[in-house]
This record gives sequence, structure tokens and C-alpha cells, in this order.
Amino acid sequence: MSRQVQVLLLIAAALFTCLYFYNKYTFDDVEVTYRPDFHQAVHEIHKLEQVKMIKDPILFHPGHYKVAQESLQCYLKGTNYSVAMVDLDNDKRVKEECGGNKQLFFKKHCAAAAYLRDADWMLVLDADTGIVNPNHCVEEWIDNRVDIIFYERFFNWEIASGNYIVRNTMFARNFLKKWGDWEFTQPSNWNGADNGVLQIHILKTVIPYATQEIKNCDKLWHNSTGYDSYMAYVTCCKLALGATRLWPGKVRIYRRAHGWVRDGFLTTDRFCERDFMLHGWKSNKVGDKGWESPFKQNINVTLCGNGMDGWDYRPYKNTTCEAIRSSLSGFERSSGRSFPKEARVIPYLQEPDVGECYPTCDDNV
Repeated sequence: MSRQVQVLLLIAAALFTCLYFYNKYTFDDVEVTYRPDFHQAVHEIHKLEQVKMIKDPILFHPGHYKVAQESLQCYLKGTNYSVAMVDLDNDKRVKEECGGNKQLFFKKHCAAAAYLRDADWMLVLDADTGIVNPNHCVEEWIDNRVDIIFYERFFNWEIASGNYIVRNTMFARNFLKKWGDWEFTQPSNWNGADNGVLQIHILKTVIPYATQEIKNCDKLWHNSTGYDSYMAYVTCCKLALGATRLWPGKVRIYRRAHGWVRDGFLTTDRFCERDFMLHGWKSNKVGDKGWESPFKQNINVTLCGNGMDGWDYRPYKNTTCEAIRSSLSGFERSSGRSFPKEARVIPYLQEPDVGECYPTCDDNV
């Protein structure tokens, strides 16, 4: 890693890991059990005494997501990163700046804002995200034209909230802090939690003058009663954002499967040279419940740190990018066919476009 840029990596869900080029912070040790709807979670917080700097990474998450966490440990031993752990409940800075937040994921974004000033860039990861191909660096996905970088979930086109890259700027810190503050104003219905908030938070940030479109999407959001109707809201936000994926000085959204991480189940955890990380590794042991990890067995972290030592793959899991493209193409067609009927909305045909704002609809443009 030759670029002299501080990169902070923050692992969410069960823990916050912050990777810098010189330092990384890990923000807590919190177990999160996802339900099948992908949006609601049960949290169990484990206390830590203090901020801990770790030069030789130990298992971040004892007893949880062990396969994913061991892959991260192995990767870190081959880099010049260091790691720290920050207790979200007892850390002084988090208490001072995020004391009002009670819900884990919103508190996470506030804590990210609080610690962002310690790095040039921060990478936020879910705790069940693992390194599948260590021949990559975070910097490959950094775009200096923007301050915050997201990507789309493959199976439903939602902008993912668990994994993002953020630059240490006033804009980015304000974005994260406002994201955390949504805990206090989010609708009380089935709303997708911080992931649901993110869709309209981005829309309001990059196209603030789209007042009628924002209003229409917000109405769908407040009226959602389950996953299908929630996805109507996601569709509304996506259509309002349009084909633009980069707003200079603000946000970039990577197209599905083009970010630094994607869901592993899309290709049964097969990967190619283009892949870096896979999401969804919740097991503690390779082979649990029949899961065929890309690895033959749990990584022995003591072997890592020199090239590809410790990375013991199943040969058929490391395939060509053409094979991955073919699998993604098939999943793309399938997810399109199975997309909820209730979510197939065209907002400007179903909701007002000028009827509620005429003649001042464009005054803020």
C-alpha cells in the first residue's frame, strides 16, 4: 500500500472497525442478528473498558461471525494498518457527541461522524462482511470527486447502509450526523430503519430542490406496512435520483456488483479477481449448516501476513469474471421477475407532479 492516505475502516452490525493507513478504529463489540427481512435487527451490546489500539489484530468478535472476522484479521496482517476498538456505550467521545442516540445503527453513524476527524477516509463494514480476495486495497474504490461513496444492493436495488466509504470533510460529517439524528424523526411504521432513512436522506442531500418528488416518496415511506410496500418507497427514491450516480463534492453510488463488496449468496460465494469482499458470512465455522465457504476450513490467522499464506481456497470457488457475470446476469433476471408487484410504482403517474405545487414547483431549482 504505497499511497500515503489515512483510511479508516468501520465495521458495522456487530462491530465498528476503522482502518487507517496509519491507524484504524473499531467502534464496538455489538452482536446483531438479522431477520430474513434484512432490515430489522436484534442487538446485544458487549461492553469494553476503553479504546484499544491493536497492532496485531485479534478476533474482533469472539463467538460471532468468526469466518468473516478471521478473513479480515488475515488481510490486516498483510497490510500496514492498525486497529482500535471503541465502546459505543462508554467511549467518552461517543457519549459527548451521540448521547441522545439509543438505536444501534443510528448511533453507529453518529459515532462514525465523531471519529471521522481522525482519518482522511473511513470505510464502514458490516461485521458479517469478509475478505474473499486480499489482492485489493480500499483505495481502489475511493473517488476523490466526492465525499461519501455507497453502492446498491443487488437483489433489490436499495442503496446499502451497512457498507460505505466517507471522507473527512465538513459535508461528510454533517451527512453522518444528520443520518444519526433521523432516529428521532423516522416514521413509526415498517420503515427499513437506517437503511430506509438513507434513501430519502441521499435524495434530499443531492437534489434538495426536488420538493414534490421528495414529498411523494416520503408519503409512500410513511404508508409502508411491510417489505413489499417499503420497496415501493425505495423504487420512488431510485426513480427520483434517475441515472445520475455521481454528484461532485457530495455522493457517489456504485452500480450493483461494482462496489468493494457484494452479497456472497448471489454466486454461492464464488468470486473472481475483480471481487474484494463478500457480505453475509454469519457462520462461525466453515461447513456450518452445509455452507460451502470459499475457504476449505476456517482461516488459521497465525499463518497470515506473508503474501497468500493462510488463504486456503476451494479451487472451484475462485473462478473467472465471465462466470461471475453469467451468474449475476441470471440473478438479475430472476430478481426482476420476482420484484414485489406492490413496489412496481411510477410515482409521477400515481402521485401529483404539479397539482400540489403549481405555480411555484420550480422556484427552488
